[in-house]
Amino acid sequence: MSTYIGSSTLTSTTYAPSGNSLGVSGNLAITGNVKINTQPAFNAAGTTGNWIYRSSFGSAGWVEIGSPMAWTVSQQGAGSYGFNTSTGRYTAPIAGKYYFYASTYYRNDTNSTANYIHYLFGVNGSSSWNVGSTPYNIYSHGEAQYYSDGISVSAIINLGVGDYVSIRPYWAGDSGRMLTDYSLFCGYLIM
Repeated sequence: MSTYIGSSTLTSTTYAPSGNSLGVSGNLAITGNVKINTQPAFNAAGTTGNWIYRSSFGSAGWVEIGSPMAWTVSQQGAGSYGFNTSTGRYTAPIAGKYYFYASTYYRNDTNSTANYIHYLFGVNGSSSWNVGSTPYNIYSHGEAQYYSDGISVSAIINLGVGDYVSIRPYWAGDSGRMLTDYSLFCGYLIM
């Protein structure tokens, strides 16, 4: 297998960069597959088999979904960072662009159509991470005492070392709940 860097052709199958980095200027063409053994990635799922009620977070508004979900996680490349099952936060071990995905099973418990949820990510405790804006979505608005159709969100988020991402929904009204067993939060470093 050959790797082409600039006008040079490298034929070794193992590269040992100095200083833990390999600098490339220009285009890098690789024929074959690339495997990164310590690529930061995680997959967390709720496990308690219980409902998490809006009322358990106090008044309506922005909340961070943390320990009530009783997360279980598999992850790689985390080092001293990664996903924390107590806080529900993923902390970036290296700077870069990360892909995140989350989904849950939500129910509006009353006949009030004012009970709805904005289900989204927060970065470092803020919901306004997208060029200073909050990327809104809305679920269960106008639905009376029923299950919301498939809540899921995804995003590509630029993080620095030590920045964290968490699920940070806005709960409106005074009722609503999520089922922990059907909740997922995962992500990985893209570049």
